[in-house]
Amino acid sequence: MKRNERQKLRDLSTEELTRKFEETKKELTSLSIQKTTGKLKDLHAYAKKRKEIATLQTIQREKELKK
Repeated sequence: MKRNERQKLRDLSTEELTRKFEETKKELTSLSIQKTTGKLKDLHAYAKKRKEIATLQTIQREKELKK
């Protein structure tokens, strides 16, 4: 994830971050199923989604600590 993408995430509200987190979690589940069945074409997509989830959790935690 690039720096400007992370900055856009930091500008989102907590509700929007939560929504984005849930959406990304569903995508990761879908990728996991594709990975186990052998239908996943882009093998790096799974790792990218995991990193995106970690970034979202980090930003959510930063917002919690600012309050």
